[in-house]
Amino acid sequence: MKPATIVVGILIAPLLAGCAAKPDKPAAKTCQSEIRLDSKPEPLGSSKALTAEFKNAGYREQPISLGEVTRAAGWSDGWDTVIDVSSAMDDNWLNKMAETPPDTCWTGLPPRNGSDPASFGYYVFLKDRQVVQSVTWETGYRVLVFRANERLTHETMLNAKSGGLRTY
Repeated sequence: MKPATIVVGILIAPLLAGCAAKPDKPAAKTCQSEIRLDSKPEPLGSSKALTAEFKNAGYREQPISLGEVTRAAGWSDGWDTVIDVSSAMDDNWLNKMAETPPDTCWTGLPPRNGSDPASFGYYVFLKDRQVVQSVTWETGYRVLVFRANERLTHETMLNAKSGGLRTY
């Protein structure tokens, strides 16, 4: 065998071995519990009535608390926190915001479309770190606008702004 053939063989052999080796697949995520945002039970009250009351309150001239809005919509007070959920969020962020265990998986999230925002999201109502009810919002008309990384409570004051409500 010629020396050049031996050298080429020595150089190519590791490359071929590397191509044949299959990379390890990332370990599947283990979920100790799952939260389905797209389920539609309404134990607190009608989501439609709440959205309508958000709109009504958005035309008032004085600030109003979130608890007053939910009660005006006929909701029970069986919640203590609300978070805003959109397609840009993942399980780790949601678990931090909702203060749920780190091995909780969130399903039913709006799909991610590259840089385009999802056409919907959720206002997620929690009680003692458990999801009680989620209310869908649409991108075209989002009646309740949160500040980044904000959690709302019954006492959170909302300001009217062009038929919507803002926390600032």
